[in-house]
Amino acid sequence: MIWLRLPALLALLLLSGYLFQRRLGPLLSSLRRAQPESRRDHPGARLWGLAVFVLGQRRLLRWPFSGLAHALIFWGFLVLNLEILEAVLEAAVPPLDLEQQGWWGPVAFAQDLLAVAVLTGLAVAAANRYLLRPRRFLGSHQRDATLILLLIALVMLTQLGLYATQVAAGADQLVNLRPVSAALAHLFSGLDRPQIWAWHEFFLWAHLSLIAGFGVYLAQSKHLHILTSVPNVLFRSLEPAGSHLRPLDIEHSEQFGLSAVGQLTWKQELDLATCTECGRCQSHCPAFNTGKPLSPKLLIQDLRDGWYASARAEAPPASFWAGSTETEPLSAPPADGRLLDWSVLEETLWSCTTCGACVEECPVLIEHVPTIVEMRRSLVLEESRIPPQARSALESIEQRGNPFGSPAEGRMRWAEGLDVPLLRDHPDAEYLYWVGCATAFDEANWPTARALVSILREAGVSFAVLGQEETCTGDPARRLGNEYLFQLQAAQVVGRLQGQGVRKVVASCPHCFNTLRREYPELGGAFEVVHHSQLLLELLEQGRIRLREAEGEERLLTYHDPCYLGRWNGEYEAPRRLLRALPGVRLVEMKRHRNEAMCCGAGGGRLWIEETRGQRVNRVRVQQAAETGAGTAALGCPFCATMFQEGAASQQLPLQSRDLAVLVAEAMGLSFAPPTAAARP
Repeated sequence: MIWLRLPALLALLLLSGYLFQRRLGPLLSSLRRAQPESRRDHPGARLWGLAVFVLGQRRLLRWPFSGLAHALIFWGFLVLNLEILEAVLEAAVPPLDLEQQGWWGPVAFAQDLLAVAVLTGLAVAAANRYLLRPRRFLGSHQRDATLILLLIALVMLTQLGLYATQVAAGADQLVNLRPVSAALAHLFSGLDRPQIWAWHEFFLWAHLSLIAGFGVYLAQSKHLHILTSVPNVLFRSLEPAGSHLRPLDIEHSEQFGLSAVGQLTWKQELDLATCTECGRCQSHCPAFNTGKPLSPKLLIQDLRDGWYASARAEAPPASFWAGSTETEPLSAPPADGRLLDWSVLEETLWSCTTCGACVEECPVLIEHVPTIVEMRRSLVLEESRIPPQARSALESIEQRGNPFGSPAEGRMRWAEGLDVPLLRDHPDAEYLYWVGCATAFDEANWPTARALVSILREAGVSFAVLGQEETCTGDPARRLGNEYLFQLQAAQVVGRLQGQGVRKVVASCPHCFNTLRREYPELGGAFEVVHHSQLLLELLEQGRIRLREAEGEERLLTYHDPCYLGRWNGEYEAPRRLLRALPGVRLVEMKRHRNEAMCCGAGGGRLWIEETRGQRVNRVRVQQAAETGAGTAALGCPFCATMFQEGAASQQLPLQSRDLAVLVAEAMGLSFAPPTAAARP
C-alpha cells in the first residue's frame, strides 16, 4: 500500500489547496482592489514589532491567564510547523529516518513537550471560555471557537499518536527524547507489530487530513488571524497614536470618509480579517462598559461580515453602516450595494469617545478609532447626519471660534486682574501659552490658567498668550467627522502662529496639545509643543520652582490619566513625578491607570453629545477615583475637570478635583484666585 501514499498525498494537497483558494480567493481579490496606503517605511522597526508583538506575545501576556494559554498554543504551533513537514515527507518518501539524525534530537524533545503545552493551553482556553465565561467573549462566534479548539486538539493528539506508535513498534531511535510519546506507547503494548503500524498509518492520514481541513476552514473564520496577524503587525502604523487620523484632500476628493467597501484601504481590510474576537478591546471600552451601543469587537466583526459578504458576492463597492449586531455572518449585501443601516449602527459611531483604549489593548494592533472617525466623516460631510448638540458645537466653532457658543470677546475673562502679556506686545516671548476653549470659557477651569500664569511668572519664564486672537484648534471638529472645518481652523491657527514667529507652545489642554503637536505638522505647522505638566516638571527639576514645607497630615491624591496625554501621546510619568514631589502628598493609583485608564467620557466630541443610554461614563470613572480613598483627584485636562466635577456633585461623593497647575501653585504658596463675580465689571 506504500505506493498509494504519494498519489493520496497529492490528491489531499490539491483538494485542500483548491478549497482554500475558493474560500480565501475573494478576500485576496478584494485586498488587491482596495485603496492604496503606504506602510513600507522603517523596515527595521517593523521587524522588531514582529519580535515583540507576535513572537513575544506582548499584549496577550498582559492577561496572565488567557494570555499564557494563547502563548502556549502559539509557541507550540511554531514547532508544529516542523512536525507538519515531517509528516508530509513521511507520506511522500517513506520510510523517513529523521530519528536517526543526531541533530534531530532537540527538535524531537521540543515537539513532545510543546504538544503537551498546546493541549494545556487548549484546556485553559476552554475553561476560560466555557466555565469562567468573561464578558469580553460576548458576541463572539462561539461555534467557530469550539470547532477550532477541537481541531487543534485533534491535530496535537494525532501528532502524539504518530510518535507513540513509532516508539511502540521500536522504530523510534529518539525514544529517550520523547517522554510523552514513550508514555503513550504503552497503550499499544498488547498489539503485534503490523497492528501498531496500521494505527500509525491511521494517525498519519488523520493528522494530515485534519491539518488540511483546518487550513480550509480558517480561510473565512476568525482564526484567519493565524495567517494575517503577522502582516497586520508588520504593517502597523509607526506614527505616534495621536497622528493616526489621515487628512482628507478636501479640494480633490470625490468622496469624504468611509462609507463603502470599495473605499477601504488594504490595511483596513487586513484589520478586519485579523480580528481574533478576543474582546480585549471591548473590555476596556468606556462606551461598552456603560451600556452604550458600541463594542469595538462587534464593530470590527460587523464590518468584516459585510466585507466578506460583498467579496463573496463580487458586488460593486458597497457602503456599510448600521444594522446587525448578530453574531452570525451577514447575508448578501443589499441589491443597491449600500450597507448603510445594515452593518454598523449610526448610534454606534457616535458612542465612541476616541479614547484609544481599543487600539491600545488589541493584541494584533487593529486600528479601530481611525476607522470610526472616517465613518463619521462620511456621515457628516456626505449626509449631514450628526447629533443636534454636536451640530451646534460645530456651528459655534465656525461662527465664534469656540464650541461652547460663547462670544469670542469673552476669551480673556479668565485673566482679569493678572495683567497677562499678549503675544502681539511681546513677540520675543519664549513660550506661547495656548489656553484653549475649555479653559477660557468654563469658569470652573479658570483656576488652572491663573495658576499656570502665576507659576510661570514666579519661575521667570518668558511667555505670552494670543488673547482674543486665539481660536479653536479644530480638535472637536476633527473627532466629530467635520474634517473640512478642522482644516479651516488649522490653517487659521498655523498661519497666525507662523506669522507671529511662534516656536514653543505650552498647552494645558491635552486635546489642544495633541492637535498642535501631532496633527498640525502634516498641515505645515511644526512647533515645539509641551503639556503644562511637562514644563512644570522641568522647572521643578531646574530649581526654578520652590515648594513650601508640608503642614498638617499627609493627604492622599489619585491621578486620572487624560486619554490624549497618556494613550495618544505616551506621557504618564511627568504628572506623577510632579505629584510625588509635592510636600505632604501621597499618590495612590486607581485600579485602571496609565495605559489602562478609563476615559472621562468627554473625548471624541462627546462633551457636546448628551448621554441617553446606560450609565454616564464620567460618573463611573469618578466612582473609581473615590474607591482609592483619596480626597482629591489630580487632573491634567479641562475636559476631564468638567466631567469629574459633574460626576462628584451628581453622586454626592466627597472628592475634589484639582488641576496639576493648581496643586503646584498651592504648594508654592501663590495667590491666583479669580476675582469674585461681584467684583467683575
